Amino acid sequence: MDEEIGCGTHEDRRKNCSFASESAKQAVKETFAILGVDINNPAEVEEFRKSLRFGDTLRKATDRGLFALAVLIASMGAAALWTGVVAKLKTGGS
Repeated sequence: MDEEIGCGTHEDRRKNCSFASESAKQAVKETFAILGVDINNPAEVEEFRKSLRFGDTLRKATDRGLFALAVLIASMGAAALWTGVVAKLKTGGS
């Protein structure tokens, strides 16, 4: 099948298929254009990278925050249960 397109084997594809390489470059350029990034403008690319990093940082912070909230709620439940048990023991269990 590879020979049918004139690109040679899988290993030779990068050397023998310049049209594939150009197509890939164009696809990447169009994809980033859809995202609003001009890949020929280094400032825009860097801003896009910073935005991605911020989103990742925010996601990780949210994950940690949700875990901390779950621990807090569990701790409050355990403290309330302990307080109830101690109060019941002090009143003689009745």
